[in-house]
Amino acid sequence: MWSGAGGGAVHRRQALGTGAGSGPQTRLVEGRRGWESGGSAIVMVGRRNCNKPSLPGIPQESPMRTILKRCFSFFPRLLLGVSLGATLPGLPSTTFHASGEQPAVALDPAQNPAAALAHDLGPLWECLAGGRESFAIRGKISLPGNGSPPDTSGGTPLAVGVRFERYDAHAYDLELTHNDYALLLRRRAAATALALPKHQIVHIGRGETDPADHLDPAGIGARLVSSATQVAFAMPLLLQPSPASLSGLLVGLLGVKHDSEDARWERGNGWLDFDDGGRRISGHAEKVTLDLTVGEAGECRAVDDFPGYQVSEVPRDEIERTLCRGVRRALEIALPGAELTAPATDPRSVPHGTLTWAAGLRVVTLHGTPEEIGKAHGELLAVEAHRCVDSVLHVVGTVETIRGGTWFRKKLDDAAARLTPHIPKRHLQETAGLAAALDLDPGLVAVVNVFPELFHCSGFAVSGAATTDGTLYHGRVLDYMTEIGLQDAAAAFVIAAEGQIPFVTIGYAGFIGSVSGMNARGISLGEMGGRGEGQWDGVPMATLMRRAMEECTTLDEVLDLWTNNPRTCEYFFIFADGKTRQAVGVAATPDRLEIIHPGEGHELLGSGIPDSVVLSAGERLLCLRQRVKEQYGKIDEETAIHLMDRPVAMKSNLHNVLFVPEKLLLHVAHASHTKPAAECPSVRLDLGALLAEIPAAPGAAAVPGAIFRAADSLAVGEETNDDARVCLEGLCWTPAPFDVAIEKPQGTNGDLRVRFPSPFTDGPDCNDSVWMEWYQARDGDGLVTRGPACIVVHESGSGMTVGRIIARGLSAHGVHALMVQMPFYGARRPTEGKAGAEMLVPAVRQAVADVRRARDAAAVLPLIDASRIAVQGTSLGGFVTATVAGLDAGYDKVFILLAGGDLVGVLEKGKKDAVKVREKLAESGMTEAQITETLHAIEPTRLAHRYRPECTWIFSGKYDDVVPLAHCQLLADAGHLPNDHHLQMEANHYSGIVFLPMVMARIAEEIHGRTAATKPPQAPAKAAR
Repeated sequence: MWSGAGGGAVHRRQALGTGAGSGPQTRLVEGRRGWESGGSAIVMVGRRNCNKPSLPGIPQESPMRTILKRCFSFFPRLLLGVSLGATLPGLPSTTFHASGEQPAVALDPAQNPAAALAHDLGPLWECLAGGRESFAIRGKISLPGNGSPPDTSGGTPLAVGVRFERYDAHAYDLELTHNDYALLLRRRAAATALALPKHQIVHIGRGETDPADHLDPAGIGARLVSSATQVAFAMPLLLQPSPASLSGLLVGLLGVKHDSEDARWERGNGWLDFDDGGRRISGHAEKVTLDLTVGEAGECRAVDDFPGYQVSEVPRDEIERTLCRGVRRALEIALPGAELTAPATDPRSVPHGTLTWAAGLRVVTLHGTPEEIGKAHGELLAVEAHRCVDSVLHVVGTVETIRGGTWFRKKLDDAAARLTPHIPKRHLQETAGLAAALDLDPGLVAVVNVFPELFHCSGFAVSGAATTDGTLYHGRVLDYMTEIGLQDAAAAFVIAAEGQIPFVTIGYAGFIGSVSGMNARGISLGEMGGRGEGQWDGVPMATLMRRAMEECTTLDEVLDLWTNNPRTCEYFFIFADGKTRQAVGVAATPDRLEIIHPGEGHELLGSGIPDSVVLSAGERLLCLRQRVKEQYGKIDEETAIHLMDRPVAMKSNLHNVLFVPEKLLLHVAHASHTKPAAECPSVRLDLGALLAEIPAAPGAAAVPGAIFRAADSLAVGEETNDDARVCLEGLCWTPAPFDVAIEKPQGTNGDLRVRFPSPFTDGPDCNDSVWMEWYQARDGDGLVTRGPACIVVHESGSGMTVGRIIARGLSAHGVHALMVQMPFYGARRPTEGKAGAEMLVPAVRQAVADVRRARDAAAVLPLIDASRIAVQGTSLGGFVTATVAGLDAGYDKVFILLAGGDLVGVLEKGKKDAVKVREKLAESGMTEAQITETLHAIEPTRLAHRYRPECTWIFSGKYDDVVPLAHCQLLADAGHLPNDHHLQMEANHYSGIVFLPMVMARIAEEIHGRTAATKPPQAPAKAAR
């Protein structure tokens, strides 16, 4: 028999969803306007972009999405209102007995409504506030199906059965059932199980839980509710031992009244009934109805008691962390607090990165090595990155696991395992740096970064006659799951990675790939997803997009990148080049690549529109085409932005970007918590201006056309030896700044060419510029990598064969090798005639200066470790190198091959090449005295005492008759080299080539600092003498 508020009210009514009830029914209503604003906090849109068949994720307007939307908006907003009551003074209090029995005092709702309402709430409150260790709450919640109210024609109510049974301090069951979805969370002290009855699968984890994110009942509210949600305001109230504050708020502030006629609590059109002493609660508010019963807990079954179920073993900490963080993040998304709706906009900076704000948009600049960029990313956006991870891995992961049965993390792990081999090492290093800064498992961050491959927008490019002045405009609409809260982590990233073309990408904290971006060379890219989820044996789409911005300067290069790399799922792209005002559409699958040029028709896109590429699907495609046609010839920046207005953009419109690549401009709009991106203001960014604020960003990429500013670091220091001082005066120059330019290679000689001005320009014009062939360092996979460098100075042969062999070999050993072309060689050869013998010494003098300046030119190039730059020279190049080593300590290490001291003696005693040089000098008319005096100017032994012996090595041939061994030893003695720094090979001047592989390996090891002194290289077989 009911005994409750009023002590004897006579009214009876039919309770919603039950048979005839007994006792007064109470009613609680949140005003219509309040519920509508709550529902708008999260836009749950079932359709995904492109009108393609549903891909993994939550189906279109699915019951699960509706459940999430209603549950996450209705109940937290109620708690928010409740929390305000906790601060009201003087409200009546009511005490409840642990047994759940109500006090016998009659409470008249007309006389003391707050106390009467608190009395009715007592049994439920006692359970939720921790007053009872063991209890059960059972019932159902009905929500409208397909977004329609239950009483609307065509609307099907969505009924969710609820059972929550707590057995002791650590054990409970939570069961939710629906016709299409069901789950049972069974938690015990030593294990946790998530059962999915519709799939007959149970995921079980045993052992310890995460100390921070777990599902133990004690203190669970603090773990499920963060400060970033409005629900946080309710937490003080939920910790109260009684519902007095709640009832006082509802009655005194919100105007909840007791209807004596219907015997229920009412506000507006909503009501809440209590029956059976408050143990049965039913109600209706807006489109939600509920019917709950509070009772005793039943049998506590074993955690693995699921007969006939397929068992999936999952780490317990992973299960509980996923659910705990998933619920917490879902509350932030549904009811965002001020931290999310009005975040602090203070600028920040860390080494290699800055965070600024532009009209509410995060603008993040990053530069440096992959590890430095990843670290700066994590340091600047730690909170946002964690939210992004929670959205992807825990919110989507939970829903996707319920929908599909498979544990979501396992699915991502499988995708990552197949995609990772196709990701550049530099991107993996950046991800590792990001993970370290976030204090997260690198594998987890790597897995999150393949998320775009699992879920799959509109785009256009117009130029020429379609626009007012021929300017190319590239629009990109990303319709992509606004309901998971990625907009909370949105940012524009301006990245100048060492050795790559700088670019801007519109992305999200914690995600290093790209789905929308433009580089400093005026290349812009945007994608729209298609079919083919699960085809993961290729380069991830977001990785290809980023690589294109880092590596490509033309549309042809972009298309080559797509053609020459394995691709994953079906995607559609628009690529544009502002330099040429050209754009193409691309349809790509793992097996096919189709190019759609401006003005071309397509069976999926309709007839062509001149000077236009238009990609979308369904009604959105028709609308976009119509807009382009109507505005044809009148499209400017503002008009182009509005081409992306709804309904071209969907309700799930996450971001829109308009690129103006020829001007390096872009307009960016991100979705808010209540509006799609198309309904939010756009922010104009100038990539050129942003790059100007990043150190070395304009020349961050090792691509043809890039120019870097360098300066001579020549520092001769004090010299007490008069002869050495005279020698230095003849070889040195006044240090100055200079430009270093990158050019395309000539044929197969190197990956790139590097050009800079010679310090000496008093000779033929052809020698005024110094050219270096750049053989870039390669890792074990043959990919270009960051590393130390070595300036290679070639021999006297016109083909520079040995120099190139050494440069290629060092490249394979992970050393950037830059072979200097000495005066009158290669690109510095005169177009007419040949250099006379009289030019030999001036040319060597200029070569010494060029080689020394080459060190400073290499130091500003991308990917080169400026603290580890060595020099190596062979034969003639060896003599030049030996002289350079005496100028100063500019080079980290010095390697002299088949060269020595006493140039005059070498020409007198040496054979073969030495004889040829001696004859040419004689033919020029120079006397022996003149030859001696001239060679003295470049004699290495005059400066050898300035060597750093521990950093200098000489490789000589025991049987060398061109540069006899005695002359090599003379130089070693003059430089005070240790015995193990003069390595004598069992070879002559020419057979020494047999030893080159071992010599190159030794040089590379010394440059990398990975070896101690060893024995001289040994030939694989007896060398010819």
